[in-house]
Amino acid sequence: DQQKVFAAVGEQPFVARIVTQLQRAGVRRVIFALGHLAEAAQPWIARWRNESGLDLIESIEASPQGTGGALRLALPLCQSASILVLNGDSFVDADLPGFAAMHREDAHPISLCAVQVPDASRFGALELDEAGRSVRAFHEKNPLATGPAWINAGLYLMQREVIETIAADRPVSLEREVFPSYTDGRLGAFCQHKPFIDIGTPE
Repeated sequence: DQQKVFAAVGEQPFVARIVTQLQRAGVRRVIFALGHLAEAAQPWIARWRNESGLDLIESIEASPQGTGGALRLALPLCQSASILVLNGDSFVDADLPGFAAMHREDAHPISLCAVQVPDASRFGALELDEAGRSVRAFHEKNPLATGPAWINAGLYLMQREVIETIAADRPVSLEREVFPSYTDGRLGAFCQHKPFIDIGTPE
């Protein structure tokens, strides 16, 4: 009866942790890219808007647009040159100010946060350069590829002009269509030794 990211964990929706994380990092404006069952999310967003003082905005897609399409749809609501993008169904207590500093210093058009997991069989693995500062390749998830690996943590910093190039007339996947075209040294990696928590399985 609601979006997965609004599933209750304890006494609040899972995504409430992300809202708190953003607030602590000094973020003032948050755009929720919503689609299926968006109306079930709106009471929580209204409550957080009143309690937190954050500028919370909803971008609602009429039909599924994929991760890239949803971001492209929300772009007119974004005001900054660099845009922080987070998946709503996973959480990493990443150093967001440090992430922003690395993105500025390395001047990549896209940067992603990477975390190391002890068993990468459920996730696609990242291939990083020798310095661990950029992504060379994405490897699809493989149930036989057990063991530790760096994975995409679902936190990105993207320059506005990159998002402007995403097609606005069809569904687009960031992970499968956009990011792989930047693995020529233009996709930064911010490696964090932090737990990766997702709600992909009931356990």
